[in-house]
Amino acid sequence: MRTGTTDTQTATARKLMGAWAIHRFDDFRRDHALLSLERLPLPPKVEPHDVLIRMHGAEVGDWDARVAAGEWPVDRSFPIILGLAGAGSIVDVGKSVVDLQKGDLVYTYNHPLSHRGCPSAHHNGAWAQYMLVPFDRVALAPTSLDLTHAGAVPIIGSTAHETIDDILQVFRHDIVLITAAAGGVGHLAVQIAARRGARVVALARRHNHEFLRGLGAAMTIDYTEADFVEVVRRAFPTGVDKALNGVAGETANGVVRVMKPVGHVVDLTGSATEKLPDGRVDTDYAVRPDRRRLAELARMFDGGDLQLEVSRVAPFADAPSALAEVLGKQVRGVVVLGIR
Repeated sequence: MRTGTTDTQTATARKLMGAWAIHRFDDFRRDHALLSLERLPLPPKVEPHDVLIRMHGAEVGDWDARVAAGEWPVDRSFPIILGLAGAGSIVDVGKSVVDLQKGDLVYTYNHPLSHRGCPSAHHNGAWAQYMLVPFDRVALAPTSLDLTHAGAVPIIGSTAHETIDDILQVFRHDIVLITAAAGGVGHLAVQIAARRGARVVALARRHNHEFLRGLGAAMTIDYTEADFVEVVRRAFPTGVDKALNGVAGETANGVVRVMKPVGHVVDLTGSATEKLPDGRVDTDYAVRPDRRRLAELARMFDGGDLQLEVSRVAPFADAPSALAEVLGKQVRGVVVLGIR
């Protein structure tokens, strides 16, 4: 196993850690001061099935704004530390932890922060110098990625892999439409679908088209310049086989309208209202923490099957601006929070 430096003694002596927290639920878009950088106590106890991670990078996504608004269940008392996923080095392990040890470089996705059967009341978010999580939601990070960059992978990677591989079950020669294709989930989904031999139709602004063709997209459409529904219908008169939608509003219904009658859509936004006569439109998808999937994603990155586009590593002190940037929906790839 790979090892990194451990700092258990330092953490114990310090007793406090830097963390981004909220003291109430509210709309971050309206009030960026909702987030507060504080010195908070480290998780006081590592339960038998827990690991304590010294964080190096944390994923930044629109889900963080939803947590801050109280839209997702987080059964914790305030202050609540934000962040659902990230990467770092293990500094302590519970006595029942298997396959992981101090010094391992790992990444994790832990949502909800409080879950059924959880023996610990001290699990915390990833936007902190230390994160306590159940070991079954932790896997060795890809060796091919900088550890900070690896922190950007767990949610977007798990979402892209589960939707393309397990739910849509994309196969060779499928025509697959992917919206928000240059974004976090989208640029990984394009690669996974293309690797499976699908013909990928990617929706993105024109300046991202060359980037997406390099990832395997067979066709790119600038949704700001043309009605993508008309373009897709002309190119594929009988319709598209499968689709992954990441854009809310009328775009979601437009995706449904270009499908074959027996097609299958996963709508990550949950905003599609139209149906398919003999197909499926999934609007209630939520990615599940899965240690085995994280391990598979690490193998894909290390084997050269996936590449990660990092738009920016935001300093830890700039977490609110990083979240605002992501919510602006113009990021190519991902923004990751660097933690020191």
